[in-house]
Amino acid sequence: MSELIDTLMSWAASDTGKTVGGVALTALAWAEASTVVGAAYMKRMIPLRITAMLGNVLGVTLGLIIGSPPTIAKHAINLPLNFTRMREMRKLIASVRVANGTDLNIEWLKPFMHPRTLRRGEAVFMKGDEADEAFVVVEGHVEIVERGALLSPGAIFGEMALFTTNGKRTATARCKSDVSLLVITYEQFEQLYFQNPEFGLYLVRLIVRRFEMNHREQELESA
Repeated sequence: MSELIDTLMSWAASDTGKTVGGVALTALAWAEASTVVGAAYMKRMIPLRITAMLGNVLGVTLGLIIGSPPTIAKHAINLPLNFTRMREMRKLIASVRVANGTDLNIEWLKPFMHPRTLRRGEAVFMKGDEADEAFVVVEGHVEIVERGALLSPGAIFGEMALFTTNGKRTATARCKSDVSLLVITYEQFEQLYFQNPEFGLYLVRLIVRRFEMNHREQELESA
């Protein structure tokens, strides 16, 4: 074994060995640089993180060969960070897929909301009103007058104006019985929309269903 090591060291010290080593080192440096550039052009997060991790491995190797502590430190720190971000993204994708196939559990929303009680016949809001709140029915029933839709406990409503150009109510909501509601401001609503992918996807599904319902109603009226 010692003879083999001596042979390899002698070859590495020769002109041929130095030439081959220089070419290999240059190739390694170019490969590391290519992963950095490639990651910058990635449009999808998981391939970006995988490419960045490959670059980190190559960077640590290159740093060890050339004896550059800053290069080693940079890539050694970024490698676990990229791995962690990749795992988080995979979990995020999994949670979105689950959310796409199930209804939203609104329990986590309740700490961000405050209660409001209304009597039978009172309007929660009127069509054309300025809108700055969304609602969840806790007890009782609320009618969306123009649509003839009756909302039961657990239903979210009042969010449509958040996505309109003028920020006004598109329909009237009136209490069909004594009603207990949970209320959230649009400011909080927007923050949760961007922070929680499950909630954001649920809202998209909810809005699409309502547009489909409105479209069917218009077709029936024109038939």
